Amino acid sequence: MSKDKVVAGKVQKRSESTELTPLMVQYQGIKDEYRNEVLFFRLGDFYEMFNEDALEVSRLLNLTLTHRAQHPMCGIPYHAAKIYIARLLRLGKKIAICEQVGEIGKGKTIAERKVIEIITPGTALESEYLEGGTNNYLACCSLQKNAVGFAYIDVTTADFFATSWDKKDMAESFSKELGRSSPRELLLPENLRSDKTVLKVLEQNPKISVSYYPEWNFDPALSFKRLNRQFGTQNLRSFNLTEDSAEVGPAGFLLDYLMRTTSSSAPHVSGIKVYRDCEYVMMDDSSRRNLEITENLRDGSFQFSLLECVSHTQTAMGKRLLVNWLNYPLTDSEKIASRQEHIAAFVDNRRLLDSVRQSFSSVLDIERLAGRIAMERAHAKDLQALKSSLETWLKIRVLIENYGFSVSSTDEAREIIDLIDSSILEEPATSLTEGRIIKPLWSEELDRLRDIQCNFNRILEEYAEEEKNRTGISNLRIKNSSNSGYYIEITKGKLQQIPEHFIMRRSLLNAERYTTERLQELEHELNEAGSKIVQLERDLFVEVRSKIGKLVPYLLQTSREIAYTDVSSALAYSAILYNWVRPKVDDSTVFDVKDGRHPVVEAHLPAGEFVPNDFSSCSSLDFSEEYPASFSLITGPNMAGKSTFLRQNALIALLAQTGSFVPASSARIGIVDRIFCRVGASDNLARGESTFLVEMTETANILRSATEKSLVIMDEVGRGTSTEDGLSIAWAISEYLLNTVKCKTLFATHYHELTRMNHSALRLLCMAVAENSGEVVFLRKIKEGASENSYGLHVARLAGVPECVIVRAEEILARLQKAAGESPVLSADIKTETSGEKEKSLFSQKLPGLFSDEEMVLDEILSTEPENVTPMQALELVARWKKTLSGR
Repeated sequence: MSKDKVVAGKVQKRSESTELTPLMVQYQGIKDEYRNEVLFFRLGDFYEMFNEDALEVSRLLNLTLTHRAQHPMCGIPYHAAKIYIARLLRLGKKIAICEQVGEIGKGKTIAERKVIEIITPGTALESEYLEGGTNNYLACCSLQKNAVGFAYIDVTTADFFATSWDKKDMAESFSKELGRSSPRELLLPENLRSDKTVLKVLEQNPKISVSYYPEWNFDPALSFKRLNRQFGTQNLRSFNLTEDSAEVGPAGFLLDYLMRTTSSSAPHVSGIKVYRDCEYVMMDDSSRRNLEITENLRDGSFQFSLLECVSHTQTAMGKRLLVNWLNYPLTDSEKIASRQEHIAAFVDNRRLLDSVRQSFSSVLDIERLAGRIAMERAHAKDLQALKSSLETWLKIRVLIENYGFSVSSTDEAREIIDLIDSSILEEPATSLTEGRIIKPLWSEELDRLRDIQCNFNRILEEYAEEEKNRTGISNLRIKNSSNSGYYIEITKGKLQQIPEHFIMRRSLLNAERYTTERLQELEHELNEAGSKIVQLERDLFVEVRSKIGKLVPYLLQTSREIAYTDVSSALAYSAILYNWVRPKVDDSTVFDVKDGRHPVVEAHLPAGEFVPNDFSSCSSLDFSEEYPASFSLITGPNMAGKSTFLRQNALIALLAQTGSFVPASSARIGIVDRIFCRVGASDNLARGESTFLVEMTETANILRSATEKSLVIMDEVGRGTSTEDGLSIAWAISEYLLNTVKCKTLFATHYHELTRMNHSALRLLCMAVAENSGEVVFLRKIKEGASENSYGLHVARLAGVPECVIVRAEEILARLQKAAGESPVLSADIKTETSGEKEKSLFSQKLPGLFSDEEMVLDEILSTEPENVTPMQALELVARWKKTLSGR
């Protein structure tokens, strides 16, 4: 007979189920139904895991691995289960909670057990499993003909969104939507399991828990009915959806999935927001990461991101909304102006700002409390938290009512406050099986039961006095023993006065013991009072919670008002703290910033140390609109601040279109539809992509997708290949952006040859450098013109390159510069299309005759960043340089 064995980390299945013990037969039957979940199997005071689950969980959570009848096993105490469940959810695991639901009876060898709850990363409801300032999105994506639907929902807040795109845009749009919604869990149909585009995007988002389901789950007809049933509608026209809309399939399956896992219809989810890209500033996932909006590039944490800089909200609701504003900047100037007005109200009234922010610090997460109430998961302390938060909000409403904030009625809030105040104890129990929830005077029956439990001796004394008066037996006593319970004891001398309703219990030497029907009733009530109190308190609490549940839509609306006010006050606080100004945002193509600063860099430097810079989309820095210049070519050495200057202008545009004030002394921002940021790149060897391939892929996306209203930030394009190829590519890209796209572009480069371009929309900028007696100082100031030197040798000396190497490099540079001075001057102008002449470019001339091998190699040496080159790449570079200079 074979037995289960652990071989190479896996459990060999028994050949015959009859070899399993009854308990393991029960376990295996349940596990077969929940193959994709970690099964928490309740045994006594522990949740146990067996076989593959035990092997995996013991490794993930560093638990001791034991065995039961040769089955691998590990366990956790049930009272500490939430801690371990939270850790597993963060690792993307799903958990099925299996509890004992029956007792061992006649003919039974084990108690009945069943799964009572499934917890997944995207459907978790308990506060212990959630991050207060982050939405917990469950997302779904499916393909319908040539369109892709994408939907995501946070069941804890009832936020429900959907969008769609053409199948041909799958790579960009899928990555973009995952990047800004950041779902914890993603549901996909089986027909996308082997889709290379989808797999490539998922590789870039390893933290998302992904599950695949049969295609019929995403059927549009079934989903259409499911959505109508959820929203109580006959059709979905009010949500801009039809049965054929690509969004319907994934949105409907999300609701089905929630029902399966939470065993609730999520009644608070009463609508869906369908959005299009034109409503918000579009940013591909690469640009979002490069700008470090919500997390930094170094370790993906919150520190040194734009979010950290403006994260001054006081409530969890506000923090979530702030993240949403940063991920979805607006393109509607009227909506932007409305947000600015509310932020300005706080900026102009510091006393109001301080009062509101101080009050908000005591407001808890009403949005998630409302979700828990709707799904019947809220406990008594949740209701007390709701009451205190609503009381604070009513005080805040009085403060802001004259400043144009949209606020709902106060009647419902007062109704909820009064209901909780009258019914729920100030410090109630969180469990519904303990009692200690309902206040006195809320229920006459509950008060009577509590009186029996707490004052039973007084009740007995009253009854004893009643019997004394009726029988005339003055020494009648009611006593209690563990064996006999409660009884009436009467001495022998009074036996002739015993009434008929006394029931003989026991005769003693000097006395006799009796009982009565009334005494038996009182004793029974006492024995039953404890359990009746617990049950009645539970029923009364559920009744109170249900009454509040009818007002959940009001609570959700109130939470949105609180979040909006909180974000407005937080951005006002940022504006005051960092000395930001209100920008003028309109539908023009102007981009003029005076004394602009990088918000994150400035926040982490000592006060006054950051050097501000102007930037204008005009042909000069005087804010004139007479000669618009869409393309700014920026040259200058490394460490002089080019990348900071590029990023700060992109972040200023983003902040302006969220409605925020911006880090400048004045600013006028024309609405941009997309922001592209191509700065830096790294190898992705696992996908067979080199640094240069990543760079070119991102560049190709920009050239294909940018429009005349876009803002493009590009830094050192073409650096990942040879000097000739890189220069040629950078020049051609510049031509394309100048002549075809015509969008606002900031283009930083080390290829000084690009400054020879001539175009009416081109402006040359460079980073100012001061030289004095051989000493070089980077002023971090932008100025008109082209840089005369890359100062690569200076940077190399600062980096600690051996002095002998620096000296030799200076000798080589002098020789190359002399040789270059004897070469014919390059003249390659780019004419505008209106000139009537055929455009000329660098590529219309013969490159080999223009640049010597030595000049090309030197330029590449000076533009190489040693800290970004691996040892193998360095050897390859040296070998190529040697081959080029030797002529072989």
